[in-house]
Amino acid sequence: MPAAIIAIANQKGGEGKTTTAINLAHGLSLTGKNTLLVDMDPQGNSSGIFADVENLTKTVADLFTKKHTAEEIIVRTKYEKLDLMPAKISLAEVELSTLNVDAPYVMRDALDSVKNKYDTIVIDCPPSLSIFTINALGSAGYVVIPLQAEKFSIDGIKGLQGTIEGIKRRINPDLKILGALITQLKSNTVLTKTILPVIQNYFPVFETSISTGVAVGESHLSRRSLLDYNPSVKQAKEYQSFVREVLNGIKK
Repeated sequence: MPAAIIAIANQKGGEGKTTTAINLAHGLSLTGKNTLLVDMDPQGNSSGIFADVENLTKTVADLFTKKHTAEEIIVRTKYEKLDLMPAKISLAEVELSTLNVDAPYVMRDALDSVKNKYDTIVIDCPPSLSIFTINALGSAGYVVIPLQAEKFSIDGIKGLQGTIEGIKRRINPDLKILGALITQLKSNTVLTKTILPVIQNYFPVFETSISTGVAVGESHLSRRSLLDYNPSVKQAKEYQSFVREVLNGIKK
């Protein structure tokens, strides 16, 4: 069976995409799934958790310039069953040079060559509706949308819904929305109670939400997933619960 491919997408920054990608990928590997994390964000933040980005000579950018294949770019991480297709800032320079007719399909073609080696593939998208996000959504079977229960997060939700519908119509009719994951949740605020029903008008929402707290930032500083840094902390347990929900969602 080829891998279930899950894109973590939201065109707004600061919604918890990279944290979600890191912990979902590691969490899936901890359940015994051979997992590949694909970093499509030129900031390379998820790559920085799992690899020494400065010394990488092959990155996702090389797929777009046709310098290397997916197989050649993938690196092992320190975690068993978790591999990485890394990115760094050079990816940002690629964008303009890729605007040809094949541009939206680069990642899909690349993953076709390796998806039989993995059970799950997680793609961390950039905080924009760029050619890289289009590539990720074009190659994924599922999309997870991390967002905060805040006014500004809601403002972009219609645009994101439109993008996903457009991708389904033109590029990838098989794309399914697994759900919106509420991140950095401050529980029991009036805002949270008011905004949740609004989000549910647009997307299904995961039962699990991720609380706000310092452990997430600390895990980034220590260059580890939260599930490795402090598995007993509240947010780690929430991510474990989220991983179970994702596994149930992709089985359906």
